[in-house]
Amino acid sequence: MNDIVKRRIIFLLDAAKHENVRDNSTTFTLRALSNYATIGKDAGSASIKKINRKVSENAYELLKAEGIEVYCKQTINEHPKPLSQTWEWLKENAKENLSVERVWKEFCDFPMVTVTKDEDNIIKGKGLNSKGTVEERYSSIKIITLPKSPFELSK
Repeated sequence: MNDIVKRRIIFLLDAAKHENVRDNSTTFTLRALSNYATIGKDAGSASIKKINRKVSENAYELLKAEGIEVYCKQTINEHPKPLSQTWEWLKENAKENLSVERVWKEFCDFPMVTVTKDEDNIIKGKGLNSKGTVEERYSSIKIITLPKSPFELSK
């Protein structure tokens, strides 16, 4: 965990202690921390897709068949634990001296997964867009960890 991550977590803890509503600043901070936990830095969607090694098996098949450009257009970076759930967890626990390290672990335990748009629609179709456990959300989606980044594998 670097100093940027620590500062972002301190901000979130303070917000969770004093604010009931998640505004844009907390949402973007949650997203940035998720990015750091997933690929080690903050980045845009396409960059994350090119680096993120945690993907669905169908996304990997798409990458192999169609290449990196189509892969980036036809996939979604999905949060196994929706950010709304992470925010609720923060609000429930922040006043009990939740540590920066514990918050960071929460993000690292649930890094983003790159799934196909069809798989994302399956998750949404089950009504699990921003709720549900990892097992419920991915019951019909096989998640794998690639040996290299999608960008490296596409060469």
